[in-house]
Amino acid sequence: MSSSAVPPAGVYRRSGIHDPALFRGYEACRRATRATGEIEYAVSLLLPPPLRIATWALYGAVRAVDDLADAAGPPDRENRSTDEPDPGRAERLEAWISAFDADLREGRGSDPVRQALIHTMLTWNLPPGFLHTLFEELRQDVHGRQFGTWQEWRRYNSLINTPLVLRAGSLLMRAAGLSAEPEAIAASAPDVAVAWQTAVDAIYLTDALVDLSDDLRRGHLPLPQEALDEAGVHRADLLARHTTPAFEELVRRLTARARSWLDHSPLPPVLHPAVAVALGTYTDLYRLRLKAAADAPAALLHRRPALPRNARLRLLLPARTKAALAWGLFPFPIQPSPPPQPAPADAPEGHGRAEEARAGAVQQRATTPPPPHPSGARPPQLPPEAMPRHVAIVMDGNGRWATARGLPRTDGHRAGTEALIDVVHGALEIGLKHLTVYAFSTENWKRPADELQTLMYEIPQVMHRMVDEALDVRLRWAGVRSRLPADVIETLLQAERATLDRTGLILTMCVNYGGRAEITAAAAKLAQEAAAGRIDPSSVSEHAFARYLHVPELPDVDLLLRTGGDQRTSNFLPWQATYAELLFLDTPWPAVDRRTLWEAIEQYARRTRRYGSVPRIPAQPTLLSGHGAPTP
Repeated sequence: MSSSAVPPAGVYRRSGIHDPALFRGYEACRRATRATGEIEYAVSLLLPPPLRIATWALYGAVRAVDDLADAAGPPDRENRSTDEPDPGRAERLEAWISAFDADLREGRGSDPVRQALIHTMLTWNLPPGFLHTLFEELRQDVHGRQFGTWQEWRRYNSLINTPLVLRAGSLLMRAAGLSAEPEAIAASAPDVAVAWQTAVDAIYLTDALVDLSDDLRRGHLPLPQEALDEAGVHRADLLARHTTPAFEELVRRLTARARSWLDHSPLPPVLHPAVAVALGTYTDLYRLRLKAAADAPAALLHRRPALPRNARLRLLLPARTKAALAWGLFPFPIQPSPPPQPAPADAPEGHGRAEEARAGAVQQRATTPPPPHPSGARPPQLPPEAMPRHVAIVMDGNGRWATARGLPRTDGHRAGTEALIDVVHGALEIGLKHLTVYAFSTENWKRPADELQTLMYEIPQVMHRMVDEALDVRLRWAGVRSRLPADVIETLLQAERATLDRTGLILTMCVNYGGRAEITAAAAKLAQEAAAGRIDPSSVSEHAFARYLHVPELPDVDLLLRTGGDQRTSNFLPWQATYAELLFLDTPWPAVDRRTLWEAIEQYARRTRRYGSVPRIPAQPTLLSGHGAPTP
């Protein structure tokens, strides 16, 4: 298949894409990738369908939002003079970002491109933090940007391009059967992380050269002033498209630098052979692009150099053969889910917004369904739009429950563990995406020693059971290490690693957590970045701040539930729960089970949420069905 050919619909069917709107979104991303990423598109065709369309979604969506930030505006820029700024670009960018945040909360896109992007993020469990970093930098690009030094240039590259490349790289690593997150790679294999960063620098420098004519047309110079000064090139000459011997020498220097960076970026040694073929071909095509730039430096001021067709085919044809052979000998370990089947008559009709958004997603590991409730109760049938995406619970009343029964308070914590397990089972049954529980606060260290000992035993037990039961639950930890026993810390971290590829419920355990402490620590880190000159204080936004929270990708809380009779939030998720619906129950936590969660979600569905504007229509009582025995 040539790089310009239209892929058959079978590519989407083999990836589990059956929804026409989702099909259109991926197609829009594919076309954007093909139009603006000649190398990226050609290499994507070496990948199996699920991975291929994921790279299209990432690249195509980023290109769409990047076009909004261009100084000359979006693709209709030919209707304006080349140097005329577009006054609406900042508004369009902000509107896109706001819509993305709203769509992400809903778990589905209101725009085809955003729908494909969010589907990919849910399918591959990609946190949105890297996109918010990109958004922050693009907000500054709207007003123009110049690089004084190589250090500034590299920092921009690390914020804009590196996160995207690392996320794409983590997809390739997962295709190789590895659970690889960029943060984990950086922590466990710093040499590999440095190699990735060097390769990204080489790719970005190459693109800066080949896209120079387009950037100059918008009055933007993507090279650092330091590089121009070293070669004796004047900025005014470049903006006027004046070719000089100094400019040609600059191009030769920069292409040699980029080639050296590529040569010093070895591939990780543990890749699937087909993934190694794809990455090797990618870097070889960039070397070819560098040669095209170096062979005609003066032309870079006027047009984008094309890859020589014969040389490109000499690289791609054998690569396609090798990749097909490698995928045949070592099959892609992640298979797409089958099309959603109609629910049986006795099954609930709605499984929540997260389940609907993941229809056709990639199943990443075998998991087991939760055991049914002993009473035979089933979850309520709710329309997807009535489901909360994120429920947070203050699990209070363990000690009082035990005391009322003449038992030690420690027995209440043990009973609370069983209650949590059942609630998690209920969250899976109803299709909840995020459940966050307050397991141990920073104020709980004031408890008696025997109680602390019990809690430090029971919390790891919950984590072990979530891992051992092979439920489709991904575990996260929010909190600080200070004062926690080493074995508890290790258990929390191991549980996160062991469940990294699970795509169902995301259970965040707040252990040694305090909301004010989280915000204070985030503010301190942000201040350090500003003092070091890595962040412009005037550009700080909510998204920039949220990147420094314990779990940056944790979405806003829709419903905050507290058991045990007290009616306060007790320093629990103050940042994330700003717009949460609050529900306080007298029931102590050990007396709670999954039916309590279901009834709370039903109450949420009947509420009207305004967010400062017109309310949505709450779920009508006729759409809600009972689920068996009443809540205890």
